[in-house]
Amino acid sequence: MSPCTTSAADFDALVETSETLIVRFVTSETETGQDQLLASVIPSAVIAHCDVHQEPELAQRFGLVNESALLIFRQRIILYFEKGAHDVDRVAYLMQQISMLDMDKIRENIEKEKAAEALHLRRACPISRAKLMANNPST
Repeated sequence: MSPCTTSAADFDALVETSETLIVRFVTSETETGQDQLLASVIPSAVIAHCDVHQEPELAQRFGLVNESALLIFRQRIILYFEKGAHDVDRVAYLMQQISMLDMDKIRENIEKEKAAEALHLRRACPISRAKLMANNPST
């Protein structure tokens, strides 16, 4: 697939429809020159870039103001995000590592973390605790 430009308007759809998505947040047009090389080195991934100056809303979703960054999704899960420029060799190495991950195990771990966080919030929230005790006096 040819590299593309992404914006706030189409970003979520791009994430949803891509098995593996590499998004490069760039601050200058010269940084987009690596897109075609990345696409040839990593043909299994969708390569996109976002100019942080033209799409500040999308960049700010990831805490970026005026800086480059690399974001990698696999099966709609963010597996890598780091500010700064990344050369083609670095991205290829990261993709090699990411391709070996067990995504079922990662999803399982995410669900466990969500459940643990929900339990912690229930324990920490006095209003929820009071409601729980009112509904179940034996607790």
